[in-house]
Amino acid sequence: MEKKYGKWGMLRKTYLTNHKAELLKSLIANEELISHLNEIDEQAREMHELVVSRLSQRKPPPPQGTMEWVQHQNQLRAIADEQVLHDIIYN
Repeated sequence: MEKKYGKWGMLRKTYLTNHKAELLKSLIANEELISHLNEIDEQAREMHELVVSRLSQRKPPPPQGTMEWVQHQNQLRAIADEQVLHDIIYN
């Protein structure tokens, strides 16, 4: 299988390299690393979108095009990033 994973897959690979060397070796030996990273990347992207959407519903953004809107969106993405890292990448 060819590499297709993005940001989240790369973060997972780094985590495995630094903290789960035995799991990484096993995935490589079984030729499952790329599919594992692709799956993690997809799960993480989906979760990130879902978290941002739910947060936006709970706290609607200010009018689009304002600096407050940009700050709000950045804050939502940062919260979602942390949740994805905790729940998927570092798990």
